[in-house]
Amino acid sequence: MVADIDGGAVSADALQGIVWQVWTAYLGSGPPGEPMPPAAYMAPFDVTGAAAIAGAWNGHVILRCRLDGMSAIAAAMLDLPTGSVRLDDVVDAAGELLNIIAGNVKSLLPQPSVVALPQVVLGEADVLWPGALAIRELRTAFVDWAVLLSVMEVDGASLRFP
Repeated sequence: MVADIDGGAVSADALQGIVWQVWTAYLGSGPPGEPMPPAAYMAPFDVTGAAAIAGAWNGHVILRCRLDGMSAIAAAMLDLPTGSVRLDDVVDAAGELLNIIAGNVKSLLPQPSVVALPQVVLGEADVLWPGALAIRELRTAFVDWAVLLSVMEVDGASLRFP
C-alpha cells in the first residue's frame, strides 16, 4: 500500500515498480500482492537503513524492517541458509538493497543528483531526519515480514546556513 502523499516525480506506481523489480531480481520473487495488516507496520522496527540523495533534489530513501525479516532478505540476497545469516550479513544486505532502491529512485528525480552511501542502524532507534517531509511511503513485504519504504524530501530552506 502506498500512502497518498504528493510525491512529485516519485509516483506510487514508480515506487511499486522499483520494489517489484528489485525484489524479483535480487530476492527471487516479487513482493506479495497484498500488504501485511496495518498493525505490522506499527510495530517497532529494529533495522533502519537510509541513503541520502543530494543535488538538484535533496532527501532520503529509508528502508525499515524487523531483524527476522531482514535476515530472510539477507539469506535470499546472499544465497545463504536462513540459520547461517550473521548480523554483518544483515547490515550488508540492508545497505545493498537500499543502495539499489535509492539509485532507482534517483533516476526519477531532477538531475544532477548523487546517492550517498547507505547507513544502517540495528536496534529499535528513533531516527530523525530534520527538515525532511515524507513524500511517498510504500508498505510492502518480503514473504511474511513487513517492509516499510519511505522517500523523504528535505526542505531547501532547511539547508541554508545563516
